[in-house]
Amino acid sequence: MTPPMTSRVLHLVSRLQPGGRGQTLWPTVLALADAGVPQSLVLMDQRDAAQARLMLPAGVQLGGDSAGRAGLPAVRQAATALRGALADGPTLAVHVHGLTAGLLGRHVLRGSSVQAPMFFHLDSDTLATRIARGLDRSAFLVQRNRVDALDPSGREHPGGPSRPVDEVYFNTERAEAETPLIVTTGQPGDLVYAQAFVQLAVMLTGLRPALTFGWIGDATPAVQQMLQAAQIRLMRGADAADRAETLCRAWVYVSPDPAGSDARGMAEAMAAGVPCLGRQVPAYRALIVHALSGYLCNRNNDLIAAIARLVEAAPLRHEMGQAARTRARHRHGRHRFRASMLLAHGLSPVPVLRSHHGVARTRFQTVGTTTDNPVVASARAAQPTDTSG
Repeated sequence: MTPPMTSRVLHLVSRLQPGGRGQTLWPTVLALADAGVPQSLVLMDQRDAAQARLMLPAGVQLGGDSAGRAGLPAVRQAATALRGALADGPTLAVHVHGLTAGLLGRHVLRGSSVQAPMFFHLDSDTLATRIARGLDRSAFLVQRNRVDALDPSGREHPGGPSRPVDEVYFNTERAEAETPLIVTTGQPGDLVYAQAFVQLAVMLTGLRPALTFGWIGDATPAVQQMLQAAQIRLMRGADAADRAETLCRAWVYVSPDPAGSDARGMAEAMAAGVPCLGRQVPAYRALIVHALSGYLCNRNNDLIAAIARLVEAAPLRHEMGQAARTRARHRHGRHRFRASMLLAHGLSPVPVLRSHHGVARTRFQTVGTTTDNPVVASARAAQPTDTSG
């Protein structure tokens, strides 16, 4: 009896570059190969075939015609090769590396009955979001240290996408200011966010010890006027090193807006080891573990109470800051890439099982339910189940 065919991951690559397309191609291929996932690579430029053969792990197939072509014939050849690969057997996911590959992959899959999710390996969050808009399947953005879901409606996913947090935030030593310093990072012209922060500062006027409030980064004249009226300091934030140095002096970081627009600033604050406070919204729930690395609050009164608690209790503040930095490194550190890549495919990040011959076996152990993972839902019909482990 012929065993069921295992689902494969397909890669469509615009051009190979030193280290791989955006430095994500080879880490992705190796992470999936180590988990025992079958893969095929389709090149849009056959001049890269020799390098691909040299770099690909054993068992990863190189598809397409070996005859070198350029321009429109090369694009047609790659489209034909991708359609053929999709028709060859069950597909777990399609990875598109580079802008040209992303556009071609989207075009091919729109005319295909295969419902495999797409993974966009692009440096630009904005481009990935635009290409993913209107897709009838799950979509993910792959960048150097992370894999994040994209919302096909064109909105940014609550937990991303975002650039990895710069290492300078993790490496800058904490040195709290002598007096309580409460900070935030807002967009330069965001009057609504500034008003929310100002309101919080005004409500805490008169608290002892006296609090200093700081706005990290630029501000338009209108925002500056609003902040200065509430005696909120404008603090340096020209680059990552400036922001990291300022954050490492802060006692507490607050994102007071109910819109959840400060996920990036909060992630940087956590990486700097600052306990963080935010509203109960998806963007902040994806970052803060309530009562461990910070507090999630429903109202301004809850934010005020949390600030007072952290200002008065240095041990609690320091423990939460350490927990925030640890969580940020777990979410944004380099080791996260492999685990997040496997989880995005519905696979367990535990080490792959080995047979008694020492050869990797594909476990395809899914995590959670199909409602928890959109990739599993779209690929489950084609995915075999191994219950031997």
